[in-house]
Amino acid sequence: MSLHVQKPGLFTTIQDAGRPGHGRWGVSPGGAMDPLALALANRLVGNSAQAAALEVTALGPELVFEEEATFAVTGADLSATLEGIRLPLAQAHRARSGQVLKFGARVQGARAYVAVAGGLARGARPFMGSVATDIETGLGGLSGRPLRAGDVLELEPQPSFQPRTVPSGWERWYEPRDVVRFIPEEGTRLLPEALERFTGSRFRISPRSNRVGYRLEGTPLPTESTGMQLSEPVAPGTLQLPPDGNPIVLMADRQTTGGYPRLGHVIRADVPKLAQLWLGDRVSFRAVALEEARQALHELQSWLDTAVV
Repeated sequence: MSLHVQKPGLFTTIQDAGRPGHGRWGVSPGGAMDPLALALANRLVGNSAQAAALEVTALGPELVFEEEATFAVTGADLSATLEGIRLPLAQAHRARSGQVLKFGARVQGARAYVAVAGGLARGARPFMGSVATDIETGLGGLSGRPLRAGDVLELEPQPSFQPRTVPSGWERWYEPRDVVRFIPEEGTRLLPEALERFTGSRFRISPRSNRVGYRLEGTPLPTESTGMQLSEPVAPGTLQLPPDGNPIVLMADRQTTGGYPRLGHVIRADVPKLAQLWLGDRVSFRAVALEEARQALHELQSWLDTAVV
């Protein structure tokens, strides 16, 4: 059983929940940019939330099901169709042998996730317990690279179809799309006015952004040279301020440490929202306390536990 890649799309990779816990060896956790959409797609097809799926970026692929299979599409609305019929997001679908899954115009968001029953780890290259593709190091996935035309993704034997769906409410975790919450850094090495200017500014996602980090363009924030700086551990959503005054938000394929002064950290509940911003999108940041961040994550996880029926 297999899935044939007829066209690869702009940038389609195999991703799972990544390889956390190996930072002391300098190994980035990587994994899906939008862990919420990955988990939803997997649960819709009966997989574990961490199973391997396709991360489709902006311009999607054309995939031919060479056998009957159950699949789901979540995350960005990239106008997915099966044999020309528009597919609703967040719902399990059954494809027959020979049917083609295509993507069209990007309507909203940046990354869609395609999960297939049984997962897509078969035939992918595992490293440290994960098949997540890391382009920077060439690890995981299909020799650490995006999909190419002609690739064949092996599928597991397909169970009987279960018409699972997310009845409502998944969109609210991405709203408002242009405001992201963060916890300001304590004991920061910034100039005092930099953090105030940051929260009062609106930024544009730079074309130089990728899975490692989003560069934010706007009025540069004030900085000062502090000479040699010690590197510190970083996480998904860490907000750094390099010497040019344009902040960087670290994303899934980030390095494990960084030496730039830190503005703060995007809360985990808003990382999926951040991952769905595309080049040129506008965004601003709202400072919150640790307790609000914990409450938001608790609400998200509680919803996810019962979202799929």
